[in-house]
Amino acid sequence: MKKRLLIGVIITECQVDFQAEIVKGIISQAYKTDCDTAILAPFQNFFMQNPHKQTEKEIFKLILSDRFDGFLYDRNIFYDESVKSMIDRLLISSGKPVMLLDSEEHSLFESTATDDCSAFEQITDHLISVHGLNKIYCLTGPKNMYISEERLKGFKISMKKHGLYYDKNSCIYGDFWKDAAVELAEKILSGELSRPEAVVCGNDCSAIALAEALIKGGIRVPEDIAITGYDASAEGQQNEPKITSYRRPNFQLGAEAFRRIYRMITGRICRKVHNENGNFCPGKSCGCCDIPYKGISRADKVTQKYEYDILHRDMLFDITNTSNPEEFADRLDNYTYYIYKMKRLNICLTRKYIECRSGKYTDKLTFDIGDEMKVILSKSSVRRDYDGCTGFSSADILPVFGEERPYPIAYFITPLNFNDNFFGYSAVTFGKEPISFSEIYLYWIKYINVALEQVRIKSILDSTVTNASRAMLYDDITGLLNRSGVKKAFAEHLEDFRNRSDTADFIRIQLSGLNDAYYQGDDDKCSRITAVFARLIGSCVKPKEIYGLWSVYSFAVITPYRNRSEEIFKQLSEEVRKSRFSAEENCNINFNVGVDSQRLTPEPSPGTSLHKAAVHRVYSYTVSESSENPQYDKLCLLRGRLMKNPELPWNINDIASELYLSKSYLQKMYKLYFGKSIIEEMISFRLAKSKELLIHSDMTVTDIAQECGYSSYNYFVRQFKAAEKVSPTEYRDIHTAPISPA
Repeated sequence: MKKRLLIGVIITECQVDFQAEIVKGIISQAYKTDCDTAILAPFQNFFMQNPHKQTEKEIFKLILSDRFDGFLYDRNIFYDESVKSMIDRLLISSGKPVMLLDSEEHSLFESTATDDCSAFEQITDHLISVHGLNKIYCLTGPKNMYISEERLKGFKISMKKHGLYYDKNSCIYGDFWKDAAVELAEKILSGELSRPEAVVCGNDCSAIALAEALIKGGIRVPEDIAITGYDASAEGQQNEPKITSYRRPNFQLGAEAFRRIYRMITGRICRKVHNENGNFCPGKSCGCCDIPYKGISRADKVTQKYEYDILHRDMLFDITNTSNPEEFADRLDNYTYYIYKMKRLNICLTRKYIECRSGKYTDKLTFDIGDEMKVILSKSSVRRDYDGCTGFSSADILPVFGEERPYPIAYFITPLNFNDNFFGYSAVTFGKEPISFSEIYLYWIKYINVALEQVRIKSILDSTVTNASRAMLYDDITGLLNRSGVKKAFAEHLEDFRNRSDTADFIRIQLSGLNDAYYQGDDDKCSRITAVFARLIGSCVKPKEIYGLWSVYSFAVITPYRNRSEEIFKQLSEEVRKSRFSAEENCNINFNVGVDSQRLTPEPSPGTSLHKAAVHRVYSYTVSESSENPQYDKLCLLRGRLMKNPELPWNINDIASELYLSKSYLQKMYKLYFGKSIIEEMISFRLAKSKELLIHSDMTVTDIAQECGYSSYNYFVRQFKAAEKVSPTEYRDIHTAPISPA
């Protein structure tokens, strides 16, 4: 049977109405075209910063799977720039075609967009022509976001077309959330902004929040101020007053994006599914007659019932009260009915998680493409499939994508994790129905995450309860055996060593790069690099070899195998060299490897042998020789100088001349290695220095501006406020305790 195309969809918040409609359009068109889809669907857009949410992004490493033939990427929905950059790099590395959703022109990817401009022009026309309103504000989304600017553009076109005045106070950038709407309401109520006759909001969420805040402040909606939204969400339709809105053609967007990526891959045009066009939805919030809401759907009624059940019954307690993955899967089997219209569910855990019983609580469970996975629960809507609980490689995403089938499938793949530990992923399909999961699925997965973490802790405690002193044998930062642990492990396995050979190699790996001036005074960075090195060394050692942290920035490997020092050095050098492309895992620094071979006497001394190994260095890795670009050391030193003296009048032309590089090449390589341009870094370092002076000195703001390299006080204040959202004086007031009067 001919292999089906597998299209990856990179998106988030699939439980939200307008995102669900996009996904529905994608899956509908995929089914009509006989293609499979895998939706990589974390639950949030990474606007909030915490370890748990950040770990969800590990699911995007599946992008590197060779199973995929192309990708649809809703880039604008992700708010964290570092997450966007990570996804961009993975997509580029995959070498597969990429189609962006709702995006402006991109230098690397094609894009498909919906005409928000015309829709917003139509909404504004309605307020002007039907209701005779003239003074109108527009509350759009974040500045420079494509869909925000398109919606604002439509507002401006309508105002200009009708000869109405607008200025920067009328065009307000927000967040597509409640905060910006509440802030706008406060400015109108306080008189900071003159009262408009109407506000055109970027979505229904903002419109609802704005209406509530204005009504609470004594302003009537729509009698005093008319309000409109966008997206025609269920919340807006149920609101009082009902929000005048516009039903965006999100289904059409998803379907059209799929057709275009399909043509890019195959060169063929596929048949269209029936499209659902957008339309204007009048409501009471603008002054139109209130059309009665049709009521909630059966799906929403079921979701509401299940939400009550899951919050008030014992699912969390039941699945948490287990001590191993198998027992956990048996308990979870009783609660899969909460997933409305689910046709098949797979809970897939990494082997690292399955085997965590033999590790420590502080061990970090990471994830990489190619990691071995195990399906601990495979269930259809009616019965559990015990034969399906098999192992597979994460590079295959799911075993079902490699099977022959007479029909296409679509799976939502959601990460399972707790804080910074990645456990695996849940994969759910709704069969022939092109629907997304409901909000109840979020609660369900969150309970699973908590339960899996508790199972992990219990497993580890159960395996170590008889040897509490074992915790004294490990290093806190790396999680490896410390010096005492290495000695104890060697003594315990000495007989095994002797059974293999009468000699052993004692290998010492020293991180000489951490002693360089560039890294001095940065303990956090040294600890991070040491921890990364620990993981890399762990991936290089063989079974039966003993390894651990011997001293600060020094690792030990004791092995009964011959010539292992050269093998370890080569493998470690390659991993270190590759790490320089990762902002989080970069440990591309100088290190050396020494070795000492000793006969296994009745009482061998690992300490003596490892000391000799430190003296007898046989291999050295240096950044300037081993990096693909020999300018890396120069750029590291340059960055150190920028960090130490940001106030100096740095000039890119002078820097390029000093380093014997062209200006364009210098800027390109600097951003490649450090993720920011020289100017962005200099601004960041200057602002960091200014914040220190604001908090810890009594210098005036003018003097601080000069001390940090700003020739203009006003320019300093503008740049500071753009970064911190408050003025320097306000920042000082917030971060310093008030002085009590004498």
